[in-house]
Amino acid sequence: MEITEIRVSPAGSKEDKLKAFCSVTFDHCFVVRDIRVIEGSKGLFIAMPSRKLTVRCPGCNFKNVVRSNYCNQCGNSIDRSLSDQVEQGRSKLHADIAHPIVTEFREEIQDSVLDAYDNFLDEEDDYQEERTSERPNRAPERERLEQPAPRGPLEDVERERASEAEFLNKPESTESEESMPPPDDNFSTGIF
Repeated sequence: MEITEIRVSPAGSKEDKLKAFCSVTFDHCFVVRDIRVIEGSKGLFIAMPSRKLTVRCPGCNFKNVVRSNYCNQCGNSIDRSLSDQVEQGRSKLHADIAHPIVTEFREEIQDSVLDAYDNFLDEEDDYQEERTSERPNRAPERERLEQPAPRGPLEDVERERASEAEFLNKPESTESEESMPPPDDNFSTGIF
């Protein structure tokens, strides 16, 4: 069997042990999804897709994860001996859905997936560098925007003051704020 395509999807943050999920296509006709790239104490390795082992509830026949004390559907107690029968000396709670039987083929898959993951990281780094180099230098604009607004009458003198009409590009009206009488109602009195 020939590995014809590997797709990499990053998972989580860079600090997590789970680095990515991969889909591997064999001979352009068979796909294995959810192969995990994991960082262990000795470096990166792959984990084949797996499922949790289950036992059936004697009352409602619902599937529950091995070592569950109670049924997730009906709440009945699950006998520990059922879990022991399923485990049969296994120390793991998961069973592989698909896995290579021959060690050499497993190593070939692992090498190919880890190479694809390294290429993915290189492309991601190149993309980040490209994005930062394409940004124009906006330092003068930032400096202008970061200047504080005037905080008092002395600083306000330095700024030009535009009337509301100038700001809205409307003709100046003959009435000014001083000529307007105060409102007759006492709407805002007593609030403060």
